[in-house]
Amino acid sequence: MAEAENKNHFVLVHGICNSPWNWFKLKPQPESASCRVTLLDLAASGVNMKAIHDVRTFEEYSRQLLAFLASNRPLLLGTA
Repeated sequence: MAEAENKNHFVLVHGICNSPWNWFKLKPQPESASCRVTLLDLAASGVNMKAIHDVRTFEEYSRQLLAFLASNRPLLLGTA
């Protein structure tokens, strides 16, 4: 297994009406312990340009997170 796959991987998700900037002070701590850290923008937050009034469902709001988790499922479950 590659070294990157052996590292702990933290996915930090901001709360509603915020963005990943909430985590920028925390991110260096796990990274200094050789952990991977991913910060994600949810719909209508951070660099995501969608207007909040155009986000009609929770699935739409969390689509980027769900896609990220699906694409990294073996790694995140430790089955890679």
